[in-house]
Amino acid sequence: MQLLAQPQLDAIVEVMGGIEPASTYISTALQAGRQVITANKQLVAAQGPPLACLGPLRFEASVASAIPIVETLADALGADRIGSIMGILNGTTNSMLAAMGGGASYADALADAQRRGLAEADPSADVDAHDPAAKLAILAMLAFRRRIDPSQIARVGIRDLGPGQMEDGRRRGFVIKLIAAAAIHDGARIEADIRPRLVPADAPMARVHGAMNAIAVDAEYAGSLIFEGPGAGPDAAASAVLADLIRAAKGVPASAGSLLATLADTSPVTVVPLGPTAPYPAAS
Repeated sequence: MQLLAQPQLDAIVEVMGGIEPASTYISTALQAGRQVITANKQLVAAQGPPLACLGPLRFEASVASAIPIVETLADALGADRIGSIMGILNGTTNSMLAAMGGGASYADALADAQRRGLAEADPSADVDAHDPAAKLAILAMLAFRRRIDPSQIARVGIRDLGPGQMEDGRRRGFVIKLIAAAAIHDGARIEADIRPRLVPADAPMARVHGAMNAIAVDAEYAGSLIFEGPGAGPDAAASAVLADLIRAAKGVPASAGSLLATLADTSPVTVVPLGPTAPYPAAS
């Protein structure tokens, strides 16, 4: 709090993660007239709309790190109608699935990811799909202009997958990926979930390797767009944080934050699972 009280500060960067004390720090900074740049996906997903009402909230680094998707959805695609969004939003599980595709067991793939610093000692946020659920909630709010409660997004992680399933998929011409997807129907009904899916080996998503992330957007006017890049790691996250700092220094509007602020007085919409068939078949 002593840092937040410094009168000469124009902006505060928050990268500690979690809900508290980050929420208190961010709300205090915004109410004091500071701009806030955050990489905190959990907080933005859960409390982004009311926090954004307090002042300029920037959160490009909260989803897919170096991929410039947050402001793109709010600004460059702000006049479009987005029907669906789909992606690989977790580099840890993407790396693990690649190792499992090469014959490693789940336990060995996890241990290797932990040794390489990709997975935490408690890997549940990644392997149980809580991390991509928060990211998908943020993307869906920006894409569909509806408030989303991340806890309502169905999720199936990768704990139950084994090399046998990976090999069976490969023989049939598929690659198993943890896919986060959401779609809006008739301008109102939203379907979303995260689960391992069988992606055709010749599809762009099947070629997303290692800790890379990818996001496919289906827009009415812009058409089908695919964004791919580093989705994890300190350098990738720093690039997104610095991009927000530069925008703040230039006085560029916080478009994504302003969009979330318009959702603050609305109730979260009902979200139902996409189910086992679309956008790709679920991996059993």
